[in-house]
Order: sequence, then structure tokens, then C-alpha cells
Amino acid sequence: MTTGLHIFSTAPGVRKRAGKPFSLPVFEVICQALSALMWRKLNGPIKFYGDRAACRWLDGLGMLDLYDTVDDRVLEAIPADINQEIFWAGAKLFALQAEKAPVAMVDTDLIVWKPLDGLLQDPLTVLHREDLIECYIRKEYLKIRPDYVFDPGWDWTVRPCNTAFAYFGDDAFKDRYVEKAVDFMRGNGEYPKEMVSQMVFAEQRLLAMEAVKEGVPIHTLVGDPFEAGNEVFTHLWGAKNIARNDRGQCRLLILSMMNKIKEEDSSLYEKLRKLV
Repeated sequence: MTTGLHIFSTAPGVRKRAGKPFSLPVFEVICQALSALMWRKLNGPIKFYGDRAACRWLDGLGMLDLYDTVDDRVLEAIPADINQEIFWAGAKLFALQAEKAPVAMVDTDLIVWKPLDGLLQDPLTVLHREDLIECYIRKEYLKIRPDYVFDPGWDWTVRPCNTAFAYFGDDAFKDRYVEKAVDFMRGNGEYPKEMVSQMVFAEQRLLAMEAVKEGVPIHTLVGDPFEAGNEVFTHLWGAKNIARNDRGQCRLLILSMMNKIKEEDSSLYEKLRKLV
């Protein structure tokens, strides 16, 4: 059994909220609950890393008891020279830094439907590999602080890792990856033209390049995220915009997840039903 990590910081949205209270769409809350529920049932304990605002909000919903452990300290100590609006998933790296291997980062919009005991391979297993699509911009277009130097040993043709799920079975490699990712983020506050490229480099492309440089094999749960036979996971990343913009599709998504929660845990279902 492997400890899973759910990680959420409210800091990336502070400027957009402009003083308004923090909240998430109902379908995201229900997905997070189902993700935690299924991980605990099939794969081991699950821990929540949140800043204090995220923990207060989940506590208000009665959802903190979904987790075996809750940490509200690590994310509060993220250095001030890391812009969490640019590096919107940077909190994941600090949570990972605080943990000991073996450990798995599980995004709150990812649901794992199967036991992974036979699928997780040391020292690194990720959800899948990605092609070098447009969000993986050329090295010279990435924003960097004046004294930053890219590792000359990195191979920029390596396919990135999708880290919506990422298992680390070796502390030494995990710590080197986190150190290099954090180094890229620190003091790197220039906004890109879009808000994706900086973060996916630090979290996903850098991981793959560092693994290849060190001779660390990169194992995957699936070869293709769209393969018809995938029964291991559901990742709602691509469905979020649809759910936000289409009330009918959002309702169907909520109902399907709630039906599964009712099947697995009637008390959690009753708790969440007030949100729907």
C-alpha cells in the first residue's frame, strides 16, 4: 500500500478573487471526494496538504475526515519569491519534498479505479508521457531569473511526464527533482504570455529530462491517455471546461460521481448531497 497525496493551495487564485471568499465549483469538490474515497479503498492512506484557507474551507464542508492525515503547515511556508499564480501547481513540489518515498502524488481531479500494487515500479511511475505539444515551449522562450542556468545535461527532445499521478519510490531521485524544479521557480516572477508553459516545464518536462539524464527509467500507467481499454483512472482535466460552460453536462457529471459515492459510502453521499 502506498500513501497518496492530495495537494491544494488557494494562493494561485488570490489576485483573481480580489478579496472574495475561496470556493470551488461543486463538481470539483465531488471529484476530490471521490478521488480520496477510491484511493483509500484500493491503494492505501491518503494525506491532504493544503494552506490554511483550503483546510478551513474543506473543514467547513465536513470533508477533512476523508483524509488519514492533514498538513496545513508546509504550504504556508512556501518561499515568498515563488509566484504561485505563475507556478499554480508549485505547492505539489513542496508537499512532495516533505514526504518520504514511497509516495504518490494524486491530483484532486484524478480518480484511480484499480489497485496499483502490481503497476507501480521504482523509482518512478507517472500517469503517461506527453508529446512536445505547444505548451512545452522552446528553451529560449521560457522565463528565467538573471542568474539561472539550465542544466547542460538535459535532453530537450525527451517527452514530458504527465504528473496528474506520479509515484516516487526513491528519496534520492525525488529530492534531486524537487530541488531542481524549485530552483527554476524561485525568483522567477516574469509573467509568460499564457499561464501554462512555466508550470508544465517545472513539474513535467524537467522531471522527464532529469530522469533521462540520471538514467532513471520512467514507467507509465498507460501508454495513451485516450486508449479505449483504460480502466485504471479517470482524469477530469479535459472535462473541466465543458463542465464549467455547459450546465447540462456539468449536472450529468455530478450525478455520475454522486451515484458512485452512494454505492461506496452512503454517509459521505448524504454529506455531499447538500452541495448538489
